Amino acid sequence: MELFKKGDKIGKYTVNSFIKKGAVAESYTVYGSDDMLYFCKVFDMGNMGSSLLFEGKEVFEIVFCKELSEDANDNVVRYVDNGGFHKGNKDYHYLVTEFYQGELLDHSVEKDGVFDMEDAVQITLCVLNGLRYMHSKALLHNDITPSNIMLKELEDGMLLPTIIDLGHVSTMVLGRPNFFLGDLAPFFRAPETFRGIFTPKSDVFSVGALLYFLLFGKAPWEVDLTECGDDKNMIKAKVREARKEALVLDTEEVHLPDFLKEILKKALSLRVVSRFSSADAFFDTLVERLTPENGVGEEAVGTGNGFDQVAGRDELKEQLRKEVIFALQHPDKAKLYHLPPVNGILLYGPPGCGKSLVAESFANELGFTYMVLKGSEFGNIYQPGALDNLQRIIDAATLKAPFVLVIDEIEYLIPNTGTENITKESVATLSLMSNCSEKGILLVATSNQPDQLDPFLMRPGCIDRIFFVSQPDFEARKEIFKKHLTDRPCEEIDYDELARLSEDFVAGDITETVNEAAMTAAYMDVPISQKILVDVLKYKNPTYSTKTKIGFNK
Repeated sequence: MELFKKGDKIGKYTVNSFIKKGAVAESYTVYGSDDMLYFCKVFDMGNMGSSLLFEGKEVFEIVFCKELSEDANDNVVRYVDNGGFHKGNKDYHYLVTEFYQGELLDHSVEKDGVFDMEDAVQITLCVLNGLRYMHSKALLHNDITPSNIMLKELEDGMLLPTIIDLGHVSTMVLGRPNFFLGDLAPFFRAPETFRGIFTPKSDVFSVGALLYFLLFGKAPWEVDLTECGDDKNMIKAKVREARKEALVLDTEEVHLPDFLKEILKKALSLRVVSRFSSADAFFDTLVERLTPENGVGEEAVGTGNGFDQVAGRDELKEQLRKEVIFALQHPDKAKLYHLPPVNGILLYGPPGCGKSLVAESFANELGFTYMVLKGSEFGNIYQPGALDNLQRIIDAATLKAPFVLVIDEIEYLIPNTGTENITKESVATLSLMSNCSEKGILLVATSNQPDQLDPFLMRPGCIDRIFFVSQPDFEARKEIFKKHLTDRPCEEIDYDELARLSEDFVAGDITETVNEAAMTAAYMDVPISQKILVDVLKYKNPTYSTKTKIGFNK
């Protein structure tokens, strides 16, 4: 039975509710004199062995909590107050910390199921951030589990993962733990802790187990321990036997990207020497794998009406809707009709015909998160680090799926080497890009020169669909003229006539036409007129002509 009832006093604090009873302490929510709600832990000093007391006087947990509050860290519970009192013939010490409105991780998984990969990784990064702060103070946590992580609810409704229980915090422990071991969760413990060795690497193992739990809904190598009861030796033997089996990293419900499997293997290595060297190393590796280098492109979220930005081209837009967009936006029908998934598409055509606009508008039309990557700025796969950077981009996209990765001018990124021999870079790129649809990623590539693109990638399973983007059609040409003549001094313009006279013109041709007409009008000090524009069009030829087969052919 709990020591205190609602309304009782603990020092200057008033008990609100009982939370739980532990081996050496009881926990409560309490109100302070400021009417704010706090978390309070009460220690029965008669049950505290000397190993749990600093200099035989003060509870280690209180000392460590105060030390960790010297510099604020949002991912570690914050110290508020501490004190002591007498009740009956006993002495008690108490620790008061901030009370966090929210939900424990284990309760969240029990109620709502596992987290998706992006959220699981973000929670893990927050826990690692708190843990590396503790390690910087030469302190170990020793008990990172889902029941010790609170999803703290912030004022704006966001949730902030916070380490809330410091009951097993210690300095480096090599063989003689000075804290109670009976309540440690066995499947979140590193193997060496069963021999009394607790180090930063054992904390790393526990965080790896936490990430695994968030993804799979159970601890790694978890088996039923009911028959063991409280027998520590039986529990230890059962855990050791379970860990002889291979770590399960793929199930019917959970499919992890390869980089995340490798990270879990390293964090959960049963050999200390093979594990991440520190919480910093674990943190940095996750960030590195998820964050592409600067300058490769910016993410956006599609609005679902991206084709509204593309004038004309009704036939191309309908083709894209039918052959690509429909199945992605209606997965149930795609499954019912056994429609094969589209891994990648190529939009090709002459320069200036609007491929980049169509590609980005297509991504916007889908309504998914998307990124536009400029091949000419990114570099090519034969340059050092380019493939690794592309891997990081795809890894990051996997966590944000469904995702559209637009690669503009892909011939710069994956050039044709002019040899019939298949290069190792081509093989690596094909391997990287061929299974994107399984990860929820659609590749959208554009090219002015498809003959300069490595043919090894132009195959089903990598680039599945190819669409020719011709010169702007009648409606598109009208809109381009309107765009370039807006905000210039003009007489009344017949845009239909301009569109008829500019057949086969690409956007660049129309831009040059308008600029030349504007220069003539400015020199004559008159508004831009229909006559001036038509006169320019009479002597100007399109860069590419479908009638004379000059330039780019389909």
